[in-house]
Amino acid sequence: MSFQKIRRRKLLFFLTAIVALFALILLVKNLLVSCLLGFVGFYLLAPLVDRLERRGVSRRTAVLLPFGIFCIAGILSAQVLLPSLVAQFNSLKQDLPRYIAGSQRLTESLKLKASGFMTPQTAIEISEQVETRAIGAIKNVFDDLPEHISNSLTVLFLAPFLCIFMLLDGRTFIRQILSLVPNQFFELALNLQHDISSQMGSFIRARLLESLIVGIIVAVGLFIIDFKYALVLALVAALLNLIPYLGPVIGALPAYALAFLSHEPSGTYVALTLIYGSAQVVDAAFIMPILVARIVNLHPVTVVLSFVIGSQLMGILGMIISIPVTSALKVTMVALYQHLTQFREES
Repeated sequence: MSFQKIRRRKLLFFLTAIVALFALILLVKNLLVSCLLGFVGFYLLAPLVDRLERRGVSRRTAVLLPFGIFCIAGILSAQVLLPSLVAQFNSLKQDLPRYIAGSQRLTESLKLKASGFMTPQTAIEISEQVETRAIGAIKNVFDDLPEHISNSLTVLFLAPFLCIFMLLDGRTFIRQILSLVPNQFFELALNLQHDISSQMGSFIRARLLESLIVGIIVAVGLFIIDFKYALVLALVAALLNLIPYLGPVIGALPAYALAFLSHEPSGTYVALTLIYGSAQVVDAAFIMPILVARIVNLHPVTVVLSFVIGSQLMGILGMIISIPVTSALKVTMVALYQHLTQFREES
C-alpha cells in the first residue's frame, strides 16, 4: 500500500472518529448538557490546576484539591441560598392561581378594548389564543418540573465525572486524538487545539463572571426594594443574561409581569427599571468591552446570524453556545485558509 493511500485512510479515520463523537454527544440524552457543564468546570479549574502542577504538586493532587474546594464551596452556597430559593419558588407556585386570574382579567379588558377596531369574533379568538398559550406555558413550567429535576440529577452526577476526567487525562486524550491526524495537518491541528482551547476558556470564564455580576446586582436591588421572589428573579436574570441581546430583556420581563399582576405602585416600575438598567449598564460599559468583546472578536452581524441559527437548531441552549461555537469555527476557518494558501505557495 502506498504512503499516499495510508495518509488518506488515516485522515478518513480521523474525520469519522470526530463525526461519531459529535453524533454520540448529540444523540444521547443529557450527554450534551453534561459535556458542556464538564467543559465549563474544566476551563474554570484548569488554570489553577496547571499552576499547582508547575509548582511541583502531582497532577492528581492538583486536580482533586481545587475540585474538592470548589465542591465544598458549592455545597455551602447551596445550603445558604437553596432554602430561600425553594421557599420563594413554592410561594410563587401557590400564588400562581392568583396571577392567572389577574392575567385572565387583563385579557378580558384587552378584549373589550380591541372590539372597538376589530370584529368581536376576531377579538375573542385572539384573546383566547393568547390566554391559552400564556397559561399553558406557565403551567408547563411546574408540570414538567419533576422531569427537569430528574434530568438535572443525571447531569449533576455526570458533569463532575467528565470534568475530573478532562482535568486528569484530558491532555493524554487530546494527544491520542492528535496522533490520528495525518502528518501534513498535525501542526495545524495542534495550533488549532491550543488556540480554540485558550479562547474557549477565556470566553467561558468571562461570561460566567458577567452573569454572576448581573445576578448579584439584580438580587441586591430587588432585596432593597423588598420585591417578592428576589432570588428566583435574580437567578433567571443571571441565566438568561448568557443569551446575547435578547437575554437581558427576557430576564427582566418576569419582574415587570409580577409587578403588573400584583398591582404594584408606579414607583416599583421605576425601581425595577433602575435595577435592571444598572445591571445592563455595568455589563455593557465595563464587562462586555473588557472581558468578552476582545476574546471573541466577531462582527455584530456575525453574532446576530449565529444567534438566530443557534436558536433555530437547539433552542435556548443553541442561543447560549452560538457565540463560542462561531468563534471556534472562525479560528478554524482562518487557520485552514492560512495553511492551504501557505501550502500552495511552498509547492
